[in-house]
Amino acid sequence: TSPRAPGAAGYHRKPIDSPSPIMTARTVYFVSDGTGITAETFGNSILAQFSIKPRHVRRPFIDTADKAHAVVAEINEAAASEGQRPIVFATLVDREVLKIVREHCQGRVMDMFG
Repeated sequence: TSPRAPGAAGYHRKPIDSPSPIMTARTVYFVSDGTGITAETFGNSILAQFSIKPRHVRRPFIDTADKAHAVVAEINEAAASEGQRPIVFATLVDREVLKIVREHCQGRVMDMFG
């Protein structure tokens, strides 16, 4: 039996039970020790594969331990207030800074260099 083209006799399109839910209450962070453009570009290409309309937050120039702790506190606050883990796309070259984010962040960290 050969498959039938849409519009051909005997062709029936299967109905969709329900559309995919669009997630809107999630925050996505783009954390970088540079401008954050690479993290944001890569992250957006990943996010385009899903029905998600998150709040975007770019945090560039996170290049010291103090800045890393500050952005971790912000991400953790978002996790607590939203009731779900933010997604964090990171392009951090400094291993100490990355370690702080990975170990203390309550978000789902996607390290693009590691």
